[in-house]
Amino acid sequence: MKVTMQRRNFIKLTATASGALLVGVQLQSCLTEKEPAVSHEFSPLIKIDTDGWVTLIAKNPEIGQGVKTSLPMILAEELGADWNKVKIDQADFDKKYDEQWAGGSYAIILNWDLMRKAGAQVRYALIEAASKQMQLPAAELTAKNNKIIHKASGDSVPFKALLKEAVLVELPEEVEFKSMEDYDIVGKATPQTDLDQIVTGSSTFGIDVKLPNMVYASVRKNPVFEGRVKHFDATATKGMHGVLEVIELNNAEYGGRLLAPNSPNFVNGVAVVADSTWAAFKGAERLEVEWDNEGLRNENSEELFQRFHNQLLDTTIERKDGDIKAAKRNSASHKEAIYEVPFWAHVTMEPMNCTVYFREDVCEVWAPTQNPEALQNGLIKLFGLEPEQIKIHIPRIGGGFGRRYYVDYAMDAAILSKKMGKPVKLTWTREDDIMHDWYRPGSVHKVAASLDSDGSVTGWQHILANASRKTSLGREGGPAGTEIDEYDFPAGFVPNLQLEYGHVLSDIPLGQWRAVAASANAFPVHCFLDELAHAHNMDPIDYFLKFIGPARMVPVVGDYEFDATRFIHVIEKVRQNSNWDIPLPKGQGRGFAARKGAGSFIAEVVTVEVDDTNNLKILKVEAVVDCGIVVNPSGAQAQVEGGILEGLSAALYGEISFKDGASEQSNFHNYPWIRMKDAPDVYVEFIKNDLPPRGLGEPPLPPAIPALANAIFAATGKRLRKLPIMGQL
Repeated sequence: MKVTMQRRNFIKLTATASGALLVGVQLQSCLTEKEPAVSHEFSPLIKIDTDGWVTLIAKNPEIGQGVKTSLPMILAEELGADWNKVKIDQADFDKKYDEQWAGGSYAIILNWDLMRKAGAQVRYALIEAASKQMQLPAAELTAKNNKIIHKASGDSVPFKALLKEAVLVELPEEVEFKSMEDYDIVGKATPQTDLDQIVTGSSTFGIDVKLPNMVYASVRKNPVFEGRVKHFDATATKGMHGVLEVIELNNAEYGGRLLAPNSPNFVNGVAVVADSTWAAFKGAERLEVEWDNEGLRNENSEELFQRFHNQLLDTTIERKDGDIKAAKRNSASHKEAIYEVPFWAHVTMEPMNCTVYFREDVCEVWAPTQNPEALQNGLIKLFGLEPEQIKIHIPRIGGGFGRRYYVDYAMDAAILSKKMGKPVKLTWTREDDIMHDWYRPGSVHKVAASLDSDGSVTGWQHILANASRKTSLGREGGPAGTEIDEYDFPAGFVPNLQLEYGHVLSDIPLGQWRAVAASANAFPVHCFLDELAHAHNMDPIDYFLKFIGPARMVPVVGDYEFDATRFIHVIEKVRQNSNWDIPLPKGQGRGFAARKGAGSFIAEVVTVEVDDTNNLKILKVEAVVDCGIVVNPSGAQAQVEGGILEGLSAALYGEISFKDGASEQSNFHNYPWIRMKDAPDVYVEFIKNDLPPRGLGEPPLPPAIPALANAIFAATGKRLRKLPIMGQL
C-alpha cells in the first residue's frame, strides 16, 4: 500500500497526529419509550449492551499515536463486532489492565496477542450461547457484524439476544484466532476515535478539565537545574485581581530530590493560585524571587561538550567482536570522524498540566500522563497514601514523545491541592515547558572504520560520550538501552567491532525522547557510511547493500537475529520509489538512510535543493516501511509522516544550549519547529505481509536525520558532522 502527504495536508496531520475512528451515535426515538440498555461485562476490555452496542475499553494513554483506535480495532476484529456499532471508552488507571503506559513504540507489540485473545474469548462465549439457542454445532457458526451467523444457511442471532447466556460461559485460556484472510477491520484505514471532537474543539484534553470550585495555579521555577528558593516577595502578586494564594514549593519538605520514573522529581519554586490560569500566569510574573544556586555545577554548553570530547579518551567497552587493532594494522585504509548531536526538547503542543482534587484521604487526579503507574507511585511516596486512595483519570493528551513519562508537573498540582483543600488545575507556560524539560541527551561520537582494498569494512569502532539518561534518572548500571549498547547497529555485520561509552556527570535533567538513543546514533553511523561510499566512489545505496551483505538472518546478541532480508527489501523499494538512479539538476541532491527500530524496518530518501545563496529547501521524502501487519493504515501513515517531520525539525533547528546552569531557549522564537510552508511532500509505502505488527511511533525519525545531511552533501559537497544544520550552510 502506498500513501502520500502533500503540503496542503500538513495541517491535517498536525491537527490529528494519527488516524482514528468516528464513534457512532445511538439515536433513540423521542416518540416511544423503551427500557434502558443493560450492559454485560465479559472482560475488563469488552462490554455489550442489550441495544446491541459493543463498548471497548482503550486501556493505554492516547498521546496522538492512535492506540485509542488501533487497539480497539484488534479487539473488534477478533470479537466479530460491527465497527459502526462500537463505542470506545478511555480507561482510568487500574492494575487490572496491565502494561498501562505509552512509550517506546510498544503498545501494539505488547498488546497484539492480548487484544486478539480478549476478543476471541468473548467471541467463543457468544458462539457457545448461540449454539445452544440455534441447536447447531459451534463449529458451524461464525461471528460478524455483531451477529453469530450459521455459515451454511446464513441464519443469524444478534449479540444482544445472547447476552444472558453468553455472560455465564467460562472464558477459555486457549482460543483460536481468526484467519487474517477474513479480517475486515484490521488493515483498513480507520478515522481516529475522537476526530470529530478534536476538529470541533469539544474533545477534553488534560488542559480542558473543569471541576466545581476549582482554582488555577502556575509555578515560578528556579531556571537553574537543582536550584532552590532563597527568598521571595509576593506583595505585588497578592495585590493583583484574581490571585488567591502564593505558596512556596520546597523539595526538601518531601525528602529532597525525588527521582523519576518510579517516583517524581519536581523543581523548587513559588506557586501562584488564582481564579483563572491567566491570573496565575500574570501573578507569577510579578513575583520577586531571589534564587539560591550555591554549590551547583551551573553548566555551560561549551564547557559541557568539551568534557564530552575529552571523555572520548576514557571509556568502557560495551561490545567487542574480534580485534579492531589488528583490523586497522591489516587494512588498506582507515577513516574516522567526530560528530556532535545537541540536547533536544519535546515542545509538546499541550504544555504540562494536571488537575488534582485532594480531599480527606482520597486523591483524585486528571493527568495527561504516559505513565500513570509512576504517578501513583509518586503520590504514595509523597503523601503516604495507599493505592486504593488514589484515582487517576487519563484524558486525551496533546503530545508526549517521552516527556509525559515523567510526572513532576502532577506532583506540583497534588501538593497545591492538598494545601488549598480544593481542586487545583496547574498549567505550565511554554517557557516552563521548554526550560524545565527532561531533555534528550546531547552527545559526541567518534566513528572509525578500517577497510580493505575494495572498500569493504573490516573493522568498526563507535565511541559515544555524554551525560547518561540512565544516571540522570537515578538508575543503576551503564548506558545499555539508553545511549549505546551491544545491540547497536552495525553489531553483527562487521567481524571486528568495538562499541564504547564515556560517561560525564551533569545536573541537566535527561529523559526519554522520541527514539532517544537511535535519534542520536543514526546520525553519525549512517552519515559515516555515506562518507565511506563517496570515499570509494561508490553509490551510497550500493555501498550500504554491500555492507549489509546477502539476504539472511544475522546473529546479533544471544537469540536475537537481524532479518537482513526484510531490511534489503525496504532499501531496494525506496530506491525504486525515489527514482534514486535518475540524475538530478545541479543544486539538488538525494540522501539515503535505513534503520531498524522497535521491530520495524524503514528506509528513507530525502531530496533537497540548495540555491546559490545557500537557501535550503527539502523537496520530498520517500519512505518504505515493513512493520508487519498494518493495523490501521491511517494511523500508521500519520506515525511515519510525524516521525519524519519531527526528525527533520530536530536536524534543522533543534538545539537546547545552557548558560550558568539554565536553558537558553524558552519558546518557539529560539527553539523553532518546521512550518507548513517548509514541510516537504512525504510519500509512504508499507510492505504487505502477515507477520506480527511491530512498533511504528519511533522508527521513522532516526533515518530522516542522516538522510537529510547526506542529501545536503550530495547537493553541495559540504559534509555536516554537527547538528543543528541551519547556520552551517
